Amino acid sequence: MAAMSISTTTSLYNPEPVVKYDLISTSLFYNSPTIVSSKPASSTSNITANSLRKSLALQRLHMGPPHRSFLPQTRQHHQQQPLPHPFFLHQIQHNHTNRKTQSTHLAGKLEDIMSNPLLIAPLLKEEAAAASAAAPTSPVSYVYTAPCEHHPSKGQTDYLVNDMFPKLTHDLSTIEFGIRIADFMPLAFKTVPVAGLAEKELQLLYGLVDVPNVIHLEDSFVNDNGDTVLVLPMLKKFDCHAVNKSICSVRKTMKQILTGLAAVHAKDIVHLDINPSNLMVTHAKKDIVIIDFGLSLPIDRSCKSGKPQVPICGTTGYIAPEVLRPQHYDVCDPTLADLYSLGIVLGQMLEPYIPDCDLHYFGSKYLGLENTNQTVAYLKDFIAQGAHYPRVLVQAADLLRSMLEENPKNRKSAQDLLDNHPFFSCSTESSTAATLGGSTLMLCDWLCRVQEIKYQKYLLQEQAGCEIYRYR
Repeated sequence: MAAMSISTTTSLYNPEPVVKYDLISTSLFYNSPTIVSSKPASSTSNITANSLRKSLALQRLHMGPPHRSFLPQTRQHHQQQPLPHPFFLHQIQHNHTNRKTQSTHLAGKLEDIMSNPLLIAPLLKEEAAAASAAAPTSPVSYVYTAPCEHHPSKGQTDYLVNDMFPKLTHDLSTIEFGIRIADFMPLAFKTVPVAGLAEKELQLLYGLVDVPNVIHLEDSFVNDNGDTVLVLPMLKKFDCHAVNKSICSVRKTMKQILTGLAAVHAKDIVHLDINPSNLMVTHAKKDIVIIDFGLSLPIDRSCKSGKPQVPICGTTGYIAPEVLRPQHYDVCDPTLADLYSLGIVLGQMLEPYIPDCDLHYFGSKYLGLENTNQTVAYLKDFIAQGAHYPRVLVQAADLLRSMLEENPKNRKSAQDLLDNHPFFSCSTESSTAATLGGSTLMLCDWLCRVQEIKYQKYLLQEQAGCEIYRYR
């Protein structure tokens, strides 16, 4: 590994071949007796010195004496010969004169490089300039690309798709996950193969850039297959049973969703597919975000014709009745269909809090209009018996009832609910003072207390001589 070589020459003082060490190569060799030229050859020396400096700078060679195992096999018959005097390591004698030759110059050059690292810096700059001129790369070419990563398309090198994340395939889109190379931001790449749907969703997302609690479009491009790819931020899955640990958490979640819907509706856009799978949570602030505007449509509020403005679409179990059967209802605001779908989501969150209202059916694809109408009737009874329950639960039940009304004209808009409904307008202090636990009611505490309330109701009904038809 040392940058030394072995050569032989015939000295005038010793006719026998003498082994000498010469710092002119990075390999070891043994030749037949020959005389090394004594011509200084300064130009040749400089060229060889530069090559050695570059080799040392790039390969990080450490100078050191050669090991005996590096000696060639052809020297076996000279093993008994003593090693040369150290005086001959960097000097070659010829014609009875001591004169520095090419090896002496090179040894001095290498010694200078090793002792002065500043001499290596210009070489590294020259190598970097030569490499960049030969193969220009982007400023972020230093990012390591794992075997499981690839660019989403040949012409799009700003992003990396990670195959370790599962690919989500739906009827109208395919979603992959990766990062943006510039800042390593986690992203989702939504590929929409249908050109018309892709253009419509792009146009809607461009119009919702400044809307709160709505997903924001980061970028878009066309992949190698000619399909449109939407670049969106990676978000966390929304879980109804993870946000209902307290009534305060349910209130915060509903307020954020209604804020996003109110802003979307203010721009005359109806979502038409509100369900838990289209609600996500941000990583940083844990805010709720509305996603997937593939079925969304712009609406004309001034239209008074009997023809419905929205088609029959959505997720089974969350579709409003006026969307499924528009002929049974008068012309109304199409945005109210989103309030009905959000009411199904609210019913899933309130299921452990409000007993005896059949909310455990919510979220099922078999949920029909008859079930929701029966739930509305149970909610009215629950509200009438509000004296037995915390006031905040009665307010939540009233909010759910107003959102599940079959007739869309009896529903309120998202902005009206935010501004006027007591579930959002009442303060935490007043609720706490007037109710048992108030808005900070925890689910774990309520599940124990609800049994006590049911038992008290049972005793009151028994004392009144009422027949009990159902007790859970």
